[in-house]
Amino acid sequence: MKIIHKYVLREHVGPLAFALSALTSLMLLNYVAKQLGNLVGKGLEARVILEFFLLSIPFTVAMTLPMAVLVAVLYAFSRLAAENEITALKATGVSMGRLLVPVAIGGAVLAVSMIIFNDQVLPRTNHRLRTLQGDIARKKPTFAIKEQIINEVAPNSYFLRTNHLNRETNGMREVTIYDLSDPMRRRTIYADSGSMAFTEDGSDLQLVLYDGFMQEVPKETPTQLQRLYFKTDLVRVPGVANAFERDSTDTYKSDREMTVCELQAEVGRYEREYFRSYEEFQRASEALQKDPASQVELRPMYPVNAPGERNERSRVRSLGRSYCDGLAYVSRLNLVQRAVNTTTRLALALAPAEAWAHAPGQSAGSSTGSSTGSSTGSSTGPSAGDPQMLALAMPQVQQPQQKRDTLKRDSAAKRDSAPAQVPAQVPAPVEVTADSARRRDEAILRARAGLPPATPPVAGMTQGTDSAGRATGADSAGAIPPNYVPGAVLAPSLGGGITQPAGVVMETARSQMLTARSQMNQFAVEIQKKFAISMACVIFVLLGAPIALRFPRGGVGLVIGVSLGVFGLYYVGLIAGEALADRSILSPFWAMWAANILFTLVAVALLSRMGHESATARGGDLGELTDAVKRLFRRRRREVA
Repeated sequence: MKIIHKYVLREHVGPLAFALSALTSLMLLNYVAKQLGNLVGKGLEARVILEFFLLSIPFTVAMTLPMAVLVAVLYAFSRLAAENEITALKATGVSMGRLLVPVAIGGAVLAVSMIIFNDQVLPRTNHRLRTLQGDIARKKPTFAIKEQIINEVAPNSYFLRTNHLNRETNGMREVTIYDLSDPMRRRTIYADSGSMAFTEDGSDLQLVLYDGFMQEVPKETPTQLQRLYFKTDLVRVPGVANAFERDSTDTYKSDREMTVCELQAEVGRYEREYFRSYEEFQRASEALQKDPASQVELRPMYPVNAPGERNERSRVRSLGRSYCDGLAYVSRLNLVQRAVNTTTRLALALAPAEAWAHAPGQSAGSSTGSSTGSSTGSSTGPSAGDPQMLALAMPQVQQPQQKRDTLKRDSAAKRDSAPAQVPAQVPAPVEVTADSARRRDEAILRARAGLPPATPPVAGMTQGTDSAGRATGADSAGAIPPNYVPGAVLAPSLGGGITQPAGVVMETARSQMLTARSQMNQFAVEIQKKFAISMACVIFVLLGAPIALRFPRGGVGLVIGVSLGVFGLYYVGLIAGEALADRSILSPFWAMWAANILFTLVAVALLSRMGHESATARGGDLGELTDAVKRLFRRRRREVA
């Protein structure tokens, strides 16, 4: 069976590589064609354009790999069936289920690899690609002059016209320059000839004009004309071209530039905001039911966590939370380092013990005798009068014990002479005065309630700093109290007591809930998409094999037709599901996994009938598929009639 499994897998490698390269190339060319206008005409280096192409590949591969898996499965199994290899395997007792096992395992390996790829590689390349696109967008187009037309040298400032232009020497003849850089005057320069070149930094254009004149009309006196003749004139136009510069300070990441754990951290943050707004909604709703004219005291909505609550962990169980918890567990176990340490210890245990080499004719006894300074040792060993040989022999026996004794004495001496260890002092909690806390919290609550700010503090009030360097005076408003408990009501002495109608509080909380829910779904959809697209590799294996065995003579037409149909339905389902989830119509799970579940059900139905096909190599082509669809519609029409 191992030989058969290897043979079946080998039959899929070629079609998979061809389909992946072909589909990736087509989609990459389509994407690059859309971005071509932002690349050409800017004088970019070849390595920058190559980097743009390479960074565009991971996003394309993430979409085309499941498609390539389906194409490879359809082509490989249809070829095996068309050449009667499936019939020969059945005759030897090999079932189709056992034949599908290695392909399904290969699809599972691709799915796991794709999850890692979508989580680690794809977000980083997307971020670098977006940063590179921003750098390219800031690059100005390459400066180019055309003959006998008015060329815009600098936007709305300098315009140049030349009747003859030498491309090799950048020489010009019959030159006219319109200078509109100064709004108080309009200047026109005429020259018989000239030349142009960029400055050393490549940003400014320098024009050298010969035998001409310059005329201008001042705005204050439009009836006067000033004309100045020159033999040589130098005109410098700043900022004509700029060099390509990279921006390394862009740290913003969109949802497609985050890893799963970063997305899950954002989900947890908006989830906490949602539950806090929900608590406010419930409190206002209960007060409104008791008294329609009731007032609800406002609570500060500080973006802090409850004691012991982690920022990245959400309260609702989800696929992203389980994945990140698993990664955190593996990180805590430190399995990789443990494996390295175990391997190192095993290698040391299996390695032979170190042994000291003796001189020819020297025995262990003679070595010991010479090292201890005895004069009765062997004459072939090192002599007592040879200090170099004695120094080489001494460490073999005595030095380790002497070193350990010396270390023990030194450590004991240091322990006795060292002063007593003083425990580190815990910094005292920062004290916040009642007046500063009241002014701070009152300003926050008034701003949230839409009320005008309070009167300014009395003149002469000073602002101090605590031991941590934080302000304790009037300018410290907005800081979070050190002992603040989320959800607690402020005392009147601390600025509490500001109220609003219960209906207003309820509507405000409802609006905050909808906003947090929308943001939470936006990030959760991206998490589900990473896993759903990866699992499509396994689903397409289970779907493509029974279709190919059912129509063995379909050939390339079957591969193209079924692939286009499945791809269209699958990716339309993903796009529509993402839009519905962003609008909070569907949950992120069902929005991304609905297409997978649908194709899984179809694959299970086809797999249950696999092995009962009546088609042979002489039948089972696309014509039979068309006839089957026609019979289905005729049967439906008869049932309706």
